[in-house]
Amino acid sequence: MTLNTSTPKLCYTAGGMLIHEGKVLLVKHKKLGIWLNPGGHIEEDELPHQAAEREFWEETGVKVCAIDPYNDSLVGKGTDSEFFPNPISTNVHWVNRESYDLRMQAEDSLKRVPTKKWKRGCEQHVGFFYLLASVGSVEFTQNVEETDGIAWFSNEEISTLETTEDIRTEILRGFALKK
Repeated sequence: MTLNTSTPKLCYTAGGMLIHEGKVLLVKHKKLGIWLNPGGHIEEDELPHQAAEREFWEETGVKVCAIDPYNDSLVGKGTDSEFFPNPISTNVHWVNRESYDLRMQAEDSLKRVPTKKWKRGCEQHVGFFYLLASVGSVEFTQNVEETDGIAWFSNEEISTLETTEDIRTEILRGFALKK
């Protein structure tokens, strides 16, 4: 089997959205400078919904569990298998297009010959995003190593939030599904 080296290097991530009393808890990403749902890389031998729960707790100090807005009655049930919560969205987005472009420029007519250095990390993220429910208190603690802020936002505040249109759409979808 030949590896297709012209495809971006993918990393798998998961995030979660906690909506409580009509507001969503978001963090301001330190590197990106925008508001988004807490999340991060899926670790080895970790399921996506487990990563979303873990990342949410690491970034906010709030214990949560992923819920399935489509069919929560199946979660955890089964005879020979177990059903897990479904994400409310799954997407692919660029995190390092420059690295990908440099890697593609390094290709000669016969084989890949590096002409410039490029980062070997993720070029795109495949993200799984879940609706979450709190398990106990919703009192949060900001992770100052990863975030520049943490706050609750109402549905109405999302339209003016400093974020991307994709993230805004995802948050609004979460509000619609939570009703």
